[in-house]
Parts: sequence; C-alpha cells; structure tokens
Amino acid sequence: MAGVLVFATGGTIGMRETEAGLAPDPEFPDILEGVVARVCRPLGIEHRVNHLLPAIDSSNADADTAPGIARAIRARARLQRPRGVVVTHGTDTLAYTAARLAFDLADLGAPVVVTGSQLPHGSLGTDAFDNLSLALRTAVRASPGAPASIAFGGGLLPAVRATKHDSRAFQAFRAELPLAASPEGVPASRSGDGPTRSARVLAFRFTPAVTAADLTAAAGAGPQGIVLECYGSGNGPMARPGMLGALREIAASIPVVAITQCAIGGVDLGRYAVGRELAATGVIDGSDLTVEAAIAKLGYLLDLGYRGDELRSLMERNLVGECSGVRG
Repeated sequence: MAGVLVFATGGTIGMRETEAGLAPDPEFPDILEGVVARVCRPLGIEHRVNHLLPAIDSSNADADTAPGIARAIRARARLQRPRGVVVTHGTDTLAYTAARLAFDLADLGAPVVVTGSQLPHGSLGTDAFDNLSLALRTAVRASPGAPASIAFGGGLLPAVRATKHDSRAFQAFRAELPLAASPEGVPASRSGDGPTRSARVLAFRFTPAVTAADLTAAAGAGPQGIVLECYGSGNGPMARPGMLGALREIAASIPVVAITQCAIGGVDLGRYAVGRELAATGVIDGSDLTVEAAIAKLGYLLDLGYRGDELRSLMERNLVGECSGVRG
C-alpha cells in the first residue's frame, strides 16, 4: 500500500528558465522523487510518484484536462490504494482543476490535495518545496473522507471555494467562504461508462457593453452549458434589446447557471425585478458558487448524464460543500 500517491501534471513547479521563457524541466521527475522521499521518510510513509505525459502548462488546460486527471488518479488508486493523493498543477487553472477533482474524486476514499508554486523549483526563494511539503503532510494526516483541498502559501483552502486572486504573491489563492455545511454527497451516474469527451462549459460575464448578440454568439459556439456571471444578487441587463428572448431560447436548449460576480453573498434571483425577469427565462440559481466551482459542478453533472429538472435540482443543492443551496 502506497502511503501517498503524487500525481505531477506540470506547471511552474516543474519548470526552469530557458531562453524562450519558463518551460518544463526534464530533470524535474528525479528532483520531485527526491523531495517527496525526504518529506515522507521521517513520517514513515511510503510514496509513489506518477507523471502526466506530456506535462502541460496549465493555461492550456481544456474541458478534458481535469476529468482526465481524475480518471488517471482513480485508476492508479485502485492498484496502489494510497492513504492520500497529492496533485501538482500549474496555478493558472489550479482552482478549476481542484474544484472538478472535488466532485470526481469525492468517493475515492483518500483525501486529495492540490498544490503548485509561484516560482519554479530551482528559483532562489522558491515556494515549491514548502507547498509540496504542506500538501504531502496534509494528504497523509487527513481523514479518508476529507474534502479535496488546496495547499498553498502556508494555508489549506477548500477546493470548491477557492479562487486565484494574486498572480505574484505566495498566498496566491483565497476562499472567501468556508465549506458549506451538510453536503449530500455526489450522485450516481446516469450515463453508464460516461462520455468519450467531457462537457464543455463556458462562463459569460455581464458587463455594461454586453448585448444579446454577444450572449447568442457565446451559445452559438456549441457549449453544453453556460455559467452566467451576473451583477450583485443575480441581476443582468434585462432591458437590453433581445436579451430576455436570447436567454429564454438558450436556457431552453442548454443549462444556464446564474452566479454572482461578487466574492461574497451569492445570488438571490427574487430580490430585484430584473433578477426575477432573469429567473423567468429558465436559468438555474447558482447560489454562492464560485465561477470555478460552478463550471466544475455543471460539467461534472452533465458528464454523469443529468439533464432537465434533475440537473437543475442537483445544481441547486449542496453536494460536496460547494454552495449554501437555494434560498427558500
């Protein structure tokens, strides 16, 4: 039994300086093996390191990246039965991947901790080894059913509440809200072995210049779902020509989840008249989901095969601590 399974996917932590900028370091696998051994040996913990090949720059992550990582981890966990799992990842999309892993691996039976670094492992004053050590220690000490987390900048954050807020500081991530209480757990699959490709979910942000044509164009790109980043408590430019009709038509064909652009508070679609107009188009109330968690949750449920009223019901409920649930 491996005490901890480390799954390296790429990112700044495994890069080095080159004439063309930061790029994957071919020596990193050996370096990572040594660092993991130095942390685990005094704890009396066995370890196993696996690498995603080829390593990716996390800014190139797509809809299949996080689900693919989850499938690879689950396959290895069946063989190695780890006490905990650590995933190293680039910071650009780390919060998106961590949120998706929180759903995909909620029933793994081993805590999942995602980490990375702001500076490459070989840079002076790098944060790579402190973050990795924190992640490893957390993964082997947490309870088997502990929720997925992010270890970064000396702190632990719930994966379904975290977002990247600083492009330079070592404390790159924050979670404005704690895990929501009384999660219900992940649902069973509706789609057998699952899709060959993961659902593509886009985020669309309301801004003062947005038109109905912009929203229609986003939906016309063929996503399987849209996360609508609304103003305040769930408001949008409903008086904009064609906006109500566009939203109604889109929501009739694919799920549209409304969340707030604010860091704290969540949506309350019944508070304002414009919010009620938005709700009447058929959008789903996203409660206080972050954009990362909303994309992860909607994609996850679509991949499981949920549609229609079942999908709406699950989106509005707290599955793994990601949201407080719909009011009233």
